[in-house]
Formats: sequence, structure tokens, C-alpha cells
Amino acid sequence: MKNAAVVLSILAGIFSTGKAFAAAGDVTPGLNQCSPVMDSKVYSTTDFHAYPREVAFECTYKCNSNGRIDTIRGTTRVIIRDMQEDAFGTTCQGVMMKKVPWGYDFDKIAPFYAPDTGIPELKIWAFQNINFNPIVNQLEKERLEILKKDLNTIAGSFIMAGFNGGSATAHFKEAGLRLSAVAEGLPMNTKLLDEEIKNVIVNRGQRAANGTVDSLLIPMLTNSAAWRIPVK
Repeated sequence: MKNAAVVLSILAGIFSTGKAFAAAGDVTPGLNQCSPVMDSKVYSTTDFHAYPREVAFECTYKCNSNGRIDTIRGTTRVIIRDMQEDAFGTTCQGVMMKKVPWGYDFDKIAPFYAPDTGIPELKIWAFQNINFNPIVNQLEKERLEILKKDLNTIAGSFIMAGFNGGSATAHFKEAGLRLSAVAEGLPMNTKLLDEEIKNVIVNRGQRAANGTVDSLLIPMLTNSAAWRIPVK
């Protein structure tokens, strides 16, 4: 049974390389988007043995800036813990997989917003080529509208926690008020968001002291506004 699982895992890795679905063809990315090139994935490191294991692979992406298409080679590094992660976690970003009776198979190619990635090479390209101004970037405006809703929800929870805990939770109230102010300007006014993200970048790699506003805001914004944070 264990051997069968290993075989299925290997097959999932083969399907995710793109060779099984190259006939589907590439998808041209829209403005400010990237799209993976079919059949471009090459493993850098993997042993195809028991879980968990570290996997590194490279894919080629086409990225669109003002109608100009650039070709970028991007590296993904992941830890795979089971067969499902093998199928969904070892694909080029933008390659969608689906569950089928015999395991997993290719579904479709979905171009993605260029800055919305964990691939360093694509992130660097995005910050060099994408205009983040929501006035001219519809995808950015849409991301900021979602962020606005998220921040308002989190701000309300923080403020409530700040009122209920006395001085011990006063930092929650302050954090909530700051998030509320950031959200108020979105999506078109990102001045306060930019200031908070600068704080995230300056303090990156450092652990904020417990009981401080930064201990709440930095990890939250690192996650919720990740696409606006450049690589180190």
C-alpha cells in the first residue's frame, strides 16, 4: 500500500510538469498579469520519496506590463507533506489541478495578478514594471477593495478586544483605530496603507514585543497585504 502511494505521488509530480497537458496551450496574460508557460517546469531538487520532503522547481512565466510581454524564469520552494500537496503544491503558479477518480489531473490555466505571488523573480519584476496606482490599475483597485473589507472586519474585532480588556489590551484598540483609518481611504487613497507597509518592511525579520501595536499590525498586514510587500 505504501509503495502504491509512492507511485501515485510520482505520477502526480509527472502530471504537474505540464507534459500531460501541453496540448491545451498557453494562456496570454492580461494587463498586469502573469501566466505560466506550459511544459516549462523543471525540478531543481526533490527525491520523490517519503513525506515530508522539500521540493524546488522552476517555471517560465509570461508577464504583461502595458501590453509588453516579458518572459521570466521563477523558482518555487515548498515542503510537501502528502499526496494532495504533491498535486496542488508542485505546479507552476496559475496551473489549476482538479481531483479525478484516478488521482489528480490538469484543469486549466488561470493568469494571476503579477504582484500576488511568492515567487521572488516575479515579485521583483512586478515592483519594477507594475503601476500600483488604483486609478490606472483595475486589478490593484479590486485587491484594495477586498483589503478594505478585511481591515474593517479585523479593526472592529481589535477595537472590541481593546475595550473589554482594560489597560492590558489597550494596544488592541490602538491597532484597530489605525486599521480603521487605513481602510477608510481605500481603495483610492493608499497613503496610510503605504506608511504601515513601510513599517512592516523596516521591521521585517524582527519580532515585535508582545503587548504592542506592531505585534498585531505587522503579522496581519504581512499576510493580508502581502502583494504590496517587496522581496527582501
